Amino acid sequence: MNYIITPHGLILFITAVLSLIVGAIAWQYRYHLTGKILTGLMVCIAIYAFSSAIQAGSPELGTNIIWAKISHLGYVWLTPLCLLFILAYTDQMNWIKAPVLVVIMTIPLLTLLLVWTNEFHGLIWSDYARVNRQPNVWIFEYGQWFWIFGAFQVCMYALSLVILIHTWRRQQVQYRNQTITILIATLFPAVAGILYSFKLSPIPGFDWMPTFSFFTGLIFTWSIYHYRLLDLVPVARDVLVEQMLDGVVVLDEQQRIIDINPSARKMIERGEEIKIGDPFSTAMPDLFTSLTGGRNRSNTQTLTFRGTSDDDRYIDVRLTLVGGLRSGKHCSLLLLRDITRRKMIEDSLNKANRELERRLEEIQKLQNQLREESLRDPLTSLYNRRYLEDSLQREFAHAQREKYPVSIIMSDIDHFKRINDTYGHNVGDEVLQQLSRMLVISFRTEDIICRYGGEEFIIVMPGTPAETALPRAETFRQTLENTALPATGQSIHITLSAGIAVYPENGSSVDEIIRLADQALYQAKSDGRNRVVVCNQPASENLSPGDDRSGVVR
Repeated sequence: MNYIITPHGLILFITAVLSLIVGAIAWQYRYHLTGKILTGLMVCIAIYAFSSAIQAGSPELGTNIIWAKISHLGYVWLTPLCLLFILAYTDQMNWIKAPVLVVIMTIPLLTLLLVWTNEFHGLIWSDYARVNRQPNVWIFEYGQWFWIFGAFQVCMYALSLVILIHTWRRQQVQYRNQTITILIATLFPAVAGILYSFKLSPIPGFDWMPTFSFFTGLIFTWSIYHYRLLDLVPVARDVLVEQMLDGVVVLDEQQRIIDINPSARKMIERGEEIKIGDPFSTAMPDLFTSLTGGRNRSNTQTLTFRGTSDDDRYIDVRLTLVGGLRSGKHCSLLLLRDITRRKMIEDSLNKANRELERRLEEIQKLQNQLREESLRDPLTSLYNRRYLEDSLQREFAHAQREKYPVSIIMSDIDHFKRINDTYGHNVGDEVLQQLSRMLVISFRTEDIICRYGGEEFIIVMPGTPAETALPRAETFRQTLENTALPATGQSIHITLSAGIAVYPENGSSVDEIIRLADQALYQAKSDGRNRVVVCNQPASENLSPGDDRSGVVR
């Protein structure tokens, strides 16, 4: 989005910021209805001014229209809130009955609806034209509802002026200046609205209402401090500050302490010794160094101070520059809030969370360990039959998708019972362990090696046809035959028989391939043991329902 910086736009930005400041000040008086309404009014002015500032620097018509619509989120509520503010200030809210309030709220809401749907009816803006001398200024031609809403605004302003004048006439002298101030502040946007609506502006297309609201904000700011506009009972403010649980410290332009309440004294080390007029840098050196660095600027930090005891005290410190004093000078307002208890709770929660995370990690490790143990044979550390069942289903499904073979080698130690009978079961277990280590070393890392049961082992070789699986199995058989396995001080020679079946060459299911590999192993045993036999039957010939060796993976 292109944006053109203009003096008018800068004034509008300042207007928005000032309105928010006034709104923040007014919010401090929210215990009274006047303060709440004034806060809402200032927020609406800020929305209106900010949106108009963006609109003033937007040369594209589409962007201009969007920000014009956004500006109406604040614009339509100016006159209703102004009237409500005046009624609350003059203590005449009893005038507002339910039907009147419905009218006051309904018309702005209806206007907002029409603004955001203007493309369909043109009741707000019927046409747009660019000002030749100002490429970023568009003149909006008004539709019928614009004038209806304008009449509504005139009625609101007129009623507000009548109420103010009537109030001024019957007020005591000491309060008349406040009313005149409000009257003058109210006239500024009213005059601006007339200039814009009837195209009397010296700069074509410029909406002066948010700009004139700049002066409204200034007047309200000045009135709040000069006349204590929102203080129904000024003494109540002093009592309130003295009894606040939050600490309050006020500094002048020379950064000297000109006010400090009891709560602030309790929060700061040696706070009871601080005197009015003491330099901020010496009375509160920690605050001076940490918060401002010696410069008077707005800031917010959470600082740690040493309290009256040996425990640390956590203080949330907010430094705000305040203007609008009679002398034209500025002061700094320090708000201190003790958040020690909150920080202690946060620290406890963080500690508990860290401990919980640590325990969860331990539990996760134990779960992984238990899962791994449940899938491993405890004697040989090879995968067990349970893992084989799960992995074969996945491996066959993947092989079917990717169109590659899977060879399964079913192997069995020859005459293993003799070893157990001759040397004992302990030696037999050592032989199984030695054989398992040789299998892991001899085959690929991607091959799945499982102890199928007793002295039987299965090797799953993904992507391997029978032509490759056979020489690998034969090589391992010969290596094992020529290797003396050490077991309890003895050297034992063993041989191995194996059968090979291949998916999908010999069968199309896990159960079928295992059954065929088992049949090939049986054939190797029948042929004299210590040999490798490959199933050579095509898949179509392997469907034998009556075969009593139709093994099923369990």
